[in-house]
Amino acid sequence: METALARLRAKTDQELCTLVARQLHRSRKLAKRGAYSDAAKEFLTARALLSVAVIPAAERARLELLMHEVRQTIELPATAVA
Repeated sequence: METALARLRAKTDQELCTLVARQLHRSRKLAKRGAYSDAAKEFLTARALLSVAVIPAAERARLELLMHEVRQTIELPATAVA
């Protein structure tokens, strides 16, 4: 039973990784279209999902780098206007 739960958790975490990546790509596309509020919502959802996923360090690093890039895309217009 324990191994079945471990496999289910691993599968769930992998699916969370996929979902986080999709959310971040969607956020980037929204920001490029000028929908910064929607982009921020997608970004925050991705960040929340990533915080609960138990994933390998390399995968987490890849997603955190993507998250950093997306965050810069979302914040750029606010700093460019100032």
